[in-house]
Amino acid sequence: MNLGKRDIILKEIQYWRNSRLLPEQYCDFLTNLYDDETKAKDSNPLSLHNIGQGSIKLWLFGFGIISLIFLISLYFSVFPWPLQIATALSVLIVCYGFAAVYRDRQTVLSLILAGAGSVLTLGFGLWMIALHDLNPDFWRPLLIAGCGLLWCVLGFVLRIGLLQYSGFAFWALLYAGFAGAFRPEASIFELELLWLPLCIVMVWLSWLLHHRVSGVSGVYFAVGVSLWMMPEIDALLLRQDYPQWISLMLITKIAAGLALLFMYRKKWITWVAS
Repeated sequence: MNLGKRDIILKEIQYWRNSRLLPEQYCDFLTNLYDDETKAKDSNPLSLHNIGQGSIKLWLFGFGIISLIFLISLYFSVFPWPLQIATALSVLIVCYGFAAVYRDRQTVLSLILAGAGSVLTLGFGLWMIALHDLNPDFWRPLLIAGCGLLWCVLGFVLRIGLLQYSGFAFWALLYAGFAGAFRPEASIFELELLWLPLCIVMVWLSWLLHHRVSGVSGVYFAVGVSLWMMPEIDALLLRQDYPQWISLMLITKIAAGLALLFMYRKKWITWVAS
């Protein structure tokens, strides 16, 4: 129960007490019941209430975590590469592991840990590529592919839509990079053929899975909507000498996409909400 509802109930109990609508012992029982519920929720060691109480164990734990982060940051570059990999994996396992543990009990904390793990995954990868002078043309696409796969899997398992969407976004980035390398002079018609079939597939999967698998249809639908605009974005950001009317075409497609969303709103909202 959130604090607003609890305060309303406690005020109502106090009104019953003052109006003699319930015996005194009943009012005491109900008041203690809701106060005990609040205390039980405050048993989370990372709650603001417990931090404000000044628990020495909690503050020492925070000091240890912050010190460990700074030590890893300062000495990571001098570790041998097996220790670097082991350190990175340990940090990621801790972040994602606690995100899974707190997924149902502390949603915000779980999202923060999953986000931190995702940023660290990419950061450690780029750091190790730079430290060991690895070929970026090979290792960066491999890192992007690995991050995309990891985030898609963990986003699905933990039911974190934003994480899963980020995984698909990285795969789209990789797809755009390869397409740009093989066909840098591709016309806008070719770009439409590169991206729009993927848009249709993702929207179709959103419809297909909304009754079968919970928590994924909204992500797939969001990916499909994003892919709808990717041909023009690809031309504007990744291609050279694009015609000036591409910007107008992008605006037109956004308007057409919004019109389609409005026309079929009762159907896709059902998919997203499932």
